[in-house]
Amino acid sequence: MRLPIFLGLSVLPALCYAGTTSTAAPQILPLALTGPAFEIANEAYAAYNDKNYDLAIAKAQEALRQRSDVDRLRKLIQLAERDKDRRDHPERYPGNRKGFQNGDRSLRAYANGDYDHAVDYARRAIVESPKNPDYRMMLIEALQRQQRLDEAEAAINEAVAVLGESPQLTRRREAINEQRAVNIAAAGYASLARGDNDAAVSYARDVVRRFPNQIAYRRLLVSALIAQEQYAAARSAATEALALNGNDAPLLAQRGQMRMRLGDKNGAQQDFSQALAVGTLPLRDQASLYAALGQPKEALACMQQARAKGQLKPGDEVQIAYFLMQAGDDRGALDEFQRVDRSKGLTPKETQDAAYTAMRAPNDGQAIAYFKRVLDYQKTGDLQMPDQQVFDTRRAVSDLSRVWGVTNTTTYRGASTNNGLSGAPSSSNDSLQNSTEIFWRPEGYRDARFVELYGRVTDTLWNKESGNDKGLDALQGAVGIRVKPFTEYNVMAAFERTFPLAGSNVSGDWLVRLGYGSSVGTDLRVDVPSWWTSQFYAEGGRYLRDKRNYFNSEWQLGRSIRLDRISPRLVIFPHAVLAADYDSKMHSEVDTNGRTRTSSDNAGGAGVGIGVRYWFRETKHKAPQSYIDFSVQYREKIFGDDSAQGVFARMTYSW
Repeated sequence: MRLPIFLGLSVLPALCYAGTTSTAAPQILPLALTGPAFEIANEAYAAYNDKNYDLAIAKAQEALRQRSDVDRLRKLIQLAERDKDRRDHPERYPGNRKGFQNGDRSLRAYANGDYDHAVDYARRAIVESPKNPDYRMMLIEALQRQQRLDEAEAAINEAVAVLGESPQLTRRREAINEQRAVNIAAAGYASLARGDNDAAVSYARDVVRRFPNQIAYRRLLVSALIAQEQYAAARSAATEALALNGNDAPLLAQRGQMRMRLGDKNGAQQDFSQALAVGTLPLRDQASLYAALGQPKEALACMQQARAKGQLKPGDEVQIAYFLMQAGDDRGALDEFQRVDRSKGLTPKETQDAAYTAMRAPNDGQAIAYFKRVLDYQKTGDLQMPDQQVFDTRRAVSDLSRVWGVTNTTTYRGASTNNGLSGAPSSSNDSLQNSTEIFWRPEGYRDARFVELYGRVTDTLWNKESGNDKGLDALQGAVGIRVKPFTEYNVMAAFERTFPLAGSNVSGDWLVRLGYGSSVGTDLRVDVPSWWTSQFYAEGGRYLRDKRNYFNSEWQLGRSIRLDRISPRLVIFPHAVLAADYDSKMHSEVDTNGRTRTSSDNAGGAGVGIGVRYWFRETKHKAPQSYIDFSVQYREKIFGDDSAQGVFARMTYSW
């Protein structure tokens, strides 16, 4: 993700943490015995406790052969050989029992995991025999096991003061320092996990200062700086770490992420590509890098392989949906969103992304369901959304839900702009016309790629020229189909049949139309009280039987202002307007009196106007679905026929 990619990398602190824990566990001491070596060692200790020293030595040697790293087995052999010699040759050891009993108890307590008593008995043995190195090593090791590192270091210093420096004591001191570093790193990761990023950075800087050549600790520093949003510092820290190991894939991925954030896209792509070339990242993290490189198909393949191998982590499944979405497979992405939703549920943000994916798929019903959940999440505070985004989401529900509608338009000296398909201009511009249309979308909204079946009734209510038809004589009907084939472009094509109604004088015809519209700011806004608005439409058509061609266009530009004092759903729109018409039937003619009428086949004008729109019919999940709009304009002729100038008015009721 979101990459909603989004840059959606999973190679973050968790990845570095995995790398750290695999190389430096919280315990620096020898690993606990397991398996056959553990069983044989137990038999060796049991034999020693039973004073069967020969058997104890043999068993300890076999266990040591299997696990040569376990120093306490060597100590057991030494003790068994010593005690055997003491038993067999007591004359050689006058007063040799000093500290032996407590040392033996300490060893047994340590073997049983009772480190408190091991420490206690070791201290007693040291008091009785202060120069015995075995007792001192037993004390140091038992303290280490309890993470009492300061006490262990003090015990080392006391041993050095009494016995002098030795390689064994030097190694112990180094191990304690490493153990302290691991503990500091663990505290740093714990701070990251609980969101205390300042503390995480402090711990990381401390451990890097102690062990500057340990790259795992430098990963912690980079992760902590990223969490603290110190991206430039994180990039620098990653560069310093990569100077130690230039092929550390997690660090390359992190530095690439920082470069991307800081605008260095080329550098980021180089790091991502190199991290992938190293080949050590888990499949799921490779998928993130491929996605960041703009290769969603490769990202998807990696994620699917990871799922097949059981390498996905909680929350990874939904990433497959995002990669499918980036690859352009919205239907596949929706299937994945739905599968994750059924199995474990989607987060509010994932639900929002699933809603838009469903809208593009297109699956209107699923999109509506997801959008409603998004709005409910916003209401409960589970998803933060600006007011306008909430309104836009409600608008999406309204658009997706609409399968039919009714529009009634009355125009005076002008064409209707409904749907960007208005019909041919009237032969007489001084007229009042009314048109009522009902439409049905049989397949729904389909991401604004819909098909509409419609029927329309049109009549001329008034005409300045007495000889022109009006009323029942001008009543006509139309039925047709129109198609909007593109989501991004408001292009619409229609084919319809016009016919007379009620015995009118209208001649029926076939009409082919193509329209284009573009608008900005025509919908209601709730985030600002006023905003710029522009709307343009152009339409051309041909009456096939009459062989008549026409073209209409209009562009409005102005400022929409909400009249909140009256109603937050009432908007006034003062604007400038440009309009142009063409009709192949509008030519200069000579009337019955022999006078030439000033008529041409085109007309263009410009002017100003004002519109008022009131929005209504909204619900909890839907933005207002209906409006009443009234506008009046005055235009001056720029070219062509005189019909381009004068007053123009339009009233629209859209349900």
